[in-house]
Amino acid sequence: MEYEALRDAARAALSPTGWQFYSSVAGGDPDTDHDAWQRLHVLPRMFAGLASVDVSVRLPVAAHRGGAILPSPFVVAPTAAQQLAHPDGESATATAAGSAGALMIYSSSATVEVSEFAQSATGPWWAQVYFMKDRGLTKDYVERAVAAGAGALVLTLDYPGTIASPGFRSATRSKMGVRPANYPSLDWSEMADEMDPAITTDHIAALADMSGLPVHVKGIMRASDAARAIQGGASGIIVSNHGRRQVPGVASTAAVLAEVVDEVAAEAPVIVDGGIRHGVDALRAIALGATLVGIGRPILWGLATEGATGVEGVLLGLAEELRNTMASCGAPTLASLDRGFLHNGPRV
Repeated sequence: MEYEALRDAARAALSPTGWQFYSSVAGGDPDTDHDAWQRLHVLPRMFAGLASVDVSVRLPVAAHRGGAILPSPFVVAPTAAQQLAHPDGESATATAAGSAGALMIYSSSATVEVSEFAQSATGPWWAQVYFMKDRGLTKDYVERAVAAGAGALVLTLDYPGTIASPGFRSATRSKMGVRPANYPSLDWSEMADEMDPAITTDHIAALADMSGLPVHVKGIMRASDAARAIQGGASGIIVSNHGRRQVPGVASTAAVLAEVVDEVAAEAPVIVDGGIRHGVDALRAIALGATLVGIGRPILWGLATEGATGVEGVLLGLAEELRNTMASCGAPTLASLDRGFLHNGPRV
């Protein structure tokens, strides 16, 4: 996938507000996360005698309601307000994810309401959740997501109410032109103000009890926090720095993934997002111990340029890149990837 060309085409297709909203970061170079993956040099293995390469992943019932087999490890990460990119918004992305066989994480900050979104979701999907100060709002949204068929919930821990990104602030407070479909009585600023920053590990079990679904926690950057989340009942960990939108100078997920994996991967799957732009980046992440890899901005760029077709192209292109890279490196399955495939990466 030619990421830079896709990004530039999306910028030309998006409104100035849409581009500002999607591309803005809290500070520094927006390519920092991708650069961090690039510093992990790949070490091919010879004499592997590969007859085929399998990039599929099996999710157990503990991670996804009913379990699931995914054709590739790529996950559509939760991104807000997708109607800024295309009139069909999250529905188009759901159609594409289903066609590509990719797991999708639906954002509670969507511009298509969850029940309507689910009508286009032919593949497995999870619902991202913020705890609202008015717990009735949370309960109502969660009940709709469960009824619509969500396979798990994703509790986002990093609090966006005081988000640092200037582009996010200016776009959300004055120029969006679309509304948060799951909370129609609120505008974007009111929704952000309603999000409860006082989240503890007790909220993991509360969400599991409320929904009857596995709960993954997103926003983990420390091994100690991952361990606390698992002890609190989390079914999985998502290593994420929220697209660098929250904290200036935040660490890259590539730098902290191995520490989180070493702490909890024996107990629960670990997903990582942030700066993954190519199939070889996914190979690096899986070699470090990730089960799945989340894709954020490239999905939005595909949506902005060609709608559902563009998103499907991104997902299928990444899967093909990963398959080809694994073949070149002597890795027949995702399970065969380990840190020995990284020359300068952390060791076990």
